[in-house]
Order: sequence, then C-alpha cells, then structure tokens
Amino acid sequence: MHVSPDHRTGPAREIRRRSRRFPVSLLVIAALVAFFGLITPSRLPMIFDPSSVSLPAPTLLPTAPPAPTDVHGGTIVFTCTRDEINQICMIRADGSGYEQLTSGTANSYYPAISPDGRHIVYAVNLYDTFDLYRLSPGVVEGPRNSESRVKRLTDYIGNAFSPSYSPDGSQIAFLNRVSDGPAELWIMGKDGNEPHAISSPPGAVVAAQWSPDGRSVAVATALLNSFSHEIYVLDFENLAAPPKRVPSSLADLGGSLAGSPDQSNMLVFAGPAAAREIYKLDIATGQATQLTFGGNNASASYSPDGQYVVFNSLRNSGQADLYVMRADGHSMRRLTGNPEPDWQPKWGP
Repeated sequence: MHVSPDHRTGPAREIRRRSRRFPVSLLVIAALVAFFGLITPSRLPMIFDPSSVSLPAPTLLPTAPPAPTDVHGGTIVFTCTRDEINQICMIRADGSGYEQLTSGTANSYYPAISPDGRHIVYAVNLYDTFDLYRLSPGVVEGPRNSESRVKRLTDYIGNAFSPSYSPDGSQIAFLNRVSDGPAELWIMGKDGNEPHAISSPPGAVVAAQWSPDGRSVAVATALLNSFSHEIYVLDFENLAAPPKRVPSSLADLGGSLAGSPDQSNMLVFAGPAAAREIYKLDIATGQATQLTFGGNNASASYSPDGQYVVFNSLRNSGQADLYVMRADGHSMRRLTGNPEPDWQPKWGP
C-alpha cells in the first residue's frame, strides 16, 4: 500500500514515479506509512456539537459469508499514479475493464467502494487540505466531473481521509485530523451529513475498517512509533466500553486493515519498512499466518466472499503493482503492470 500521500501535504507520503530523487527503497515507506505530523490545515475546522448528531445506527447484518465471488469477478478500485499525479482507477479482477476515474491536478487517495458497487468515496488533497468526495462511475450524464458524477462530502472540517462504508451503505467511517491534534475516528452519513468524532484509543488513528455485520469498527493506532501500530475494535453497541485490543506478536505492524467476511480474521502487513509481508491475523487469538514471502507487500483487501485477496507489491523489480492470490496465499498472479505505481486496492462487488 502503500497507504499514503505526502509532499508535506497529506497524512502520508505520496508515491511518485521512481527516479534519482525518490529511490526505490523508499517507495514502500511513502506508500504505507501515515505521517500525520506533516498535515497543515489551511483553514480552521468547522465545529460540531456531538449532542446534535442524529444519525441512525447502521443496519446490523448477518455474519454469514455472501455468495461466492468468481475468481474473475468483482471490481477493484485503487490509487493509481499517472503523470506523477495520484488518481483513482478501477479494474475487474480478471484484468479487464480498466478505467482511470479521476483526471484532476489534485492528488487523490484512499478509495473505498460502496457495498452495492455504485459509489466510490476517496480523499482529495486540495490546497494542502484533505476532503472526501464521492464518485459515481455508473452515472454517464454530463461531463466526467459534473455534479451528477462527483459530490463533495466534507468541507474543511480538518483533514479527512481513509474512508470505509458501513455494510448497509448508509454511513461512512473515516479519519480526520483537526488542527494540530492526532487523527481520530469520525463518522458521517453517506451524503456527508452530520460528520462527528467517535471516541477512539490513544494515539493517532492511521486506519479504520467497518466490520461486515455493522456492529464495530477496527482501528489501527500509532502511539509511540509511526512504523508500528496496535489494533483495537470499537463496539458500536457499547461505545462507553473501552476498545478491545486485538492481540498480536507481529513486529512493526503496519497501518492498513481488511476484515474477512466471516469476521474471524483481518489482513494486515508487518515487518521492516523495505520488506513488508501480508499476514492473516486471527482476531480472537492473535495468531498470525504469513501469506506472502518477499516482494515488499501491503494494503491487502478481501474479495466479497473472502476467497481471494488483492494487494500491492514491489516484487516486479521495485515497481508498485497489484496482485491477486487465494486467501491462503497460493495461486498468485499480477493484475496491473503500469510503469507508474498502482496501490491501495479495495475489492468491491
């Protein structure tokens, strides 16, 4: 994954085309690590009174896995660097249907696809501030960037990034850094209504992922070390209770999360900055199963049925590409091969 942006303009370093100015050995750091101290909001944030929030609770969904996803099925959205600008792209799991969805001069990151596959929410770095936008690829009326296709969801509430849809699509969890404080977990309606902070563990939150049943959100936090994180689960049915820490003995645990549809495990990455590997982490026991071996990998995401995994890797001579493998780590194949980086994939219907 490289999970992140920057130019000293965003919550993490922006992945750039490889050059002498940006050595390949730093690419994974730029893509994966969130440098929240580099954000400088350009305007004072709007202030929200939590007591005025009236968002309904997300619909609680059954935990049984959905219908199987064919090996070539589903749509994968991802951050794609094109002409040294980070854009949002999508592709089908069989490599067909590639499309660059954005074409602006501002950098875009952190795409997330809605449960019905109709919308993509992502962060745009404009004037040194991150705000969330929603894009509807299926809308064909009007110009590509018309209001019928793109809607701004946040408006200078801080630095908003890393969104995640609730399973019923009614709400969006995201991270937000207000002024000079740490990034925190926020939630808003699907149209950007009533954004508000949710109590989260100490430290800067670097990733958030809604559970498949809608009952909780998993967050990764960095308290003392930007390169090693802890994972907690926040229970929406009892937000007053302390967040539950997911046990893990992995060293240098990275800042991306993807829960399995059956909620038994989550995909994480861990290891030295230039040698990240993908692991399946059992939520109850903390037992980790290594899925990749070499290549510097991150930002894994399950297919809707949990049978396959997409992730980004530098295994192709240091070039950031997307790869697909079975959930047990076998049958790996390369999905993209653009000379510029492809990263931060999310698999949708």
